Amino acid sequence: MTESIQLNIAGWKSTNEPMPRNVDLLHYKHTLFLIWLLLTGCAEPPISQWNAATQALEDARMSEAEHYAIERFTEAETAYQQVKQNLDQQGDRIPLFRNYDPAITMLSGVFNNATQAKMEAIANKKESKANAEVALAFAKQHLQDVRTLLAEVSTPAPDHGELDQLHQAFRDTETLLAEIESIMTQEHFIDVMTTSHSVESFANRIQAQIISAKLLAAKRHVS
Repeated sequence: MTESIQLNIAGWKSTNEPMPRNVDLLHYKHTLFLIWLLLTGCAEPPISQWNAATQALEDARMSEAEHYAIERFTEAETAYQQVKQNLDQQGDRIPLFRNYDPAITMLSGVFNNATQAKMEAIANKKESKANAEVALAFAKQHLQDVRTLLAEVSTPAPDHGELDQLHQAFRDTETLLAEIESIMTQEHFIDVMTTSHSVESFANRIQAQIISAKLLAAKRHVS
């Protein structure tokens, strides 16, 4: 003799009668919910954090952080690319298994570093401008000294070929100085400092050549 199994689902007891329609519907809805959960997941992409980090990087770039806060800006930009890869990988997963927590943490770091890079760039650019102004002033003074010395070099007159070379070198250096002044107006202060030092070096070299030419001319004059 087979023992009947008693079921108690919402007060329903039966071994032969069909399951009530509302129980079937409940099971169907539960299954649909599980499928929906599997397809959509619970984690949402960190869109607001991504946008904030993107804007912070753009602000840093506009402040020329790639020139005046290189280390901090590079760190932020590298992490930003890593986050992008991470988000792409999460997007390839089944939604239920997506985890955006690491990306959110990294985006916070990107935002902080980019913001700091912007602040550093503004401060460093201001300092670079002051240093560039000093370097440019020194370059102008050195060139003026050469101009004065070159005007006196004709007495006693050195070799004309050598004198022509000195004048050409001076004109070339003047051209370089004009380029520096143009760069200064474009606020490329690091380039101004570098090129100004080159002008100083050229001016010193011309000065040494002028003095040498004058001494040689004096010896010839005595002879």
